[in-house]
Amino acid sequence: MATNDINLKSGERAQRKQLITVAEWSEDGSATPVREILGVRTEDSAIEFNPDIETSTDILGHTYSDLNKTEPQQSFDPHYVRGGSKLAEYLTKAALKNDIQAYNGKFTMYIISSYIGAEGSYYTVKHKECSIIPQSLGGSNYVNLPIEVHFSNNLEEGTVDKLADDFVFTAAGASNGATQASAISEPAQSLNIKKSVSAV
Repeated sequence: MATNDINLKSGERAQRKQLITVAEWSEDGSATPVREILGVRTEDSAIEFNPDIETSTDILGHTYSDLNKTEPQQSFDPHYVRGGSKLAEYLTKAALKNDIQAYNGKFTMYIISSYIGAEGSYYTVKHKECSIIPQSLGGSNYVNLPIEVHFSNNLEEGTVDKLADDFVFTAAGASNGATQASAISEPAQSLNIKKSVSAV
């Protein structure tokens, strides 16, 4: 199987848990980045590409469409404030202080498609200078902090070696030595992905 082949059996559908969004950021004064897998307790979330399409009709009656750009974003709602969630802690403090610079272009996002690629080499797109914007804070029984992720077009293709937040990202075409090693010092957050990829 080639590196970027879909690793599903014929007719098999990719499961939603095989499409993983990971946030990475550095808190003020820290050189060590923090990562968190998004989607805990979120039942439905999709990457919306928001295409900007312009249509026109010429004098012969032919209609044309031009795609000017896309503005990908992803919402997570609910996104509860949970013990152990570094992202919830970081965004709550920033939102309550109205510190928009704390989340404006401060994040690197990884979109991992674990249904593409071989085991230990999962297709990933890395987006730099992204924003994660809190939408509200509160709720009824539990404190909800719904967020919107706005992806940038400063991106890089590659692979990750595992389905946990202490993965190593390798840029496409890079040698084994040209990787971005994880700097996570805390216990890794991982996912139980079964079906066509090994459980982690």
